Amino acid sequence: MNLARHEVAFADYQADRYRPGFDGLRAIGFLLVVTAHIPEVTLFSYLQGWTAVWLFFAISGYLVTMLLIREGRKTGGVAFGSFLIRRAVRIVPPYAATIVIYWLALYSLPPLHDEYPAFVERLPYYLTLMPEYAHTNVFTVFVHTWIIGVETKFYLFFPTIAYLLIWNDRIRFGVTAATIVLLTADGSFLLSAYCAILVGALLAQLLEWPRAYAVFAAATRVPVVVPLGFVAALFVMLRYVEVLPAVSAVSVYVVAYVILQDSAVRRLLSSRPLVYLGQRSYGSYLLHLLAIHIGRTVFGSTSELDGWLIFVFALALTIAGAELLHRAVESPAMEFGRRCVTALRPVNSAKA
Repeated sequence: MNLARHEVAFADYQADRYRPGFDGLRAIGFLLVVTAHIPEVTLFSYLQGWTAVWLFFAISGYLVTMLLIREGRKTGGVAFGSFLIRRAVRIVPPYAATIVIYWLALYSLPPLHDEYPAFVERLPYYLTLMPEYAHTNVFTVFVHTWIIGVETKFYLFFPTIAYLLIWNDRIRFGVTAATIVLLTADGSFLLSAYCAILVGALLAQLLEWPRAYAVFAAATRVPVVVPLGFVAALFVMLRYVEVLPAVSAVSVYVVAYVILQDSAVRRLLSSRPLVYLGQRSYGSYLLHLLAIHIGRTVFGSTSELDGWLIFVFALALTIAGAELLHRAVESPAMEFGRRCVTALRPVNSAKA
């Protein structure tokens, strides 16, 4: 492997919307999330796998904002109808299918029957895309879907406020930054999650300005041990104190590093296995907690070995299920979305 590191020039960054390495980041994030839900393995408690959700948020905030900026630059505006269709077909069909899968599993598998009443009781929250409000005082098999509610709200409100009501780039940046400060001051877990998305959005805005780009390029022009050291230091700190703004800061730094530095790390993140898993990370994330619960019924949960068996079993079952979900639901839904978006475009735009 070529270990040389090359920095992405500003002109090259602006010329391309594709971000190599993001699929790999999502894949590693998914693996970390799985470890967070298997406390039987002592090692996993040191990995702070829940922080991967903040990484997902930072990537989402960055990508959505970057794509909106590029669309506005190319067409002079943002097609909100098309944007919402693309987001809806990406998120809702797999999520809806997952609700059905969990309902059937909890109803039909005797070892999981204890989870069924809590799931049914919270079903109205799940069906209305409000899962973040369904688990305020209890941990259930569907608790991890709270992030779907957060991202959905972001997709609905951020583009409308930032790109429909605000047309000046500097004002948009100021509003985004001020919102981050206000939400951080509140300090609640849920609002801190929105901060993580908005920090990613802020990064996308800053990287469109040559001077800010140069600052981030200089800040990420470091050996790979630096971002890895930040991650390790964050994990150590979180064992003693939970500082959510620090999780957002490290997440966005890692995202910026992968964007700007064409290093061996990015090439590893762009490897075929990680890209494959990253492209199915949404379905994998939705299904993994059910797979872990099934694994516990098969292997038990009384020893370290049980935990490792659950981990391997859950990965195998989750990835297989995510592949089926990708083929049966995600791909057809996204193809349908593309057809809808094409139908919405003016004839001339479609030809272009």
